[in-house]
Amino acid sequence: MSRREGPSRPVFGPIDPYCLLAVLPMLLVAGMVAALVSVPVGLIVAVFAGLIVVFDSWVNRPGPVPPVRHPRPQARPVAARRPRPTVARPIPYRPRPGVGQPAPEAPYRR
Repeated sequence: MSRREGPSRPVFGPIDPYCLLAVLPMLLVAGMVAALVSVPVGLIVAVFAGLIVVFDSWVNRPGPVPPVRHPRPQARPVAARRPRPTVARPIPYRPRPGVGQPAPEAPYRR
């Protein structure tokens, strides 16, 4: 089934509250720029803030509902498990050969 079949997706979704943390200060700056500097520049900043909100709403639109798939029951053989040893065997101590002893051909140094 293609994406074009079935129920259509809405064009816009909910606005993320964290998007407003970026947009509201931009609108404040746009108002200050429009009042103190230039109205067209303030309008450009305000339009840019509006585009951010529209983009965020478009990104957060709900996706299509995937069709429900029921898995087929599969007969799996159950592998026999080996019983685990109850107590770990201790490893006997064996000194490594040559540790702590000088090599036979090494000269004695003080």
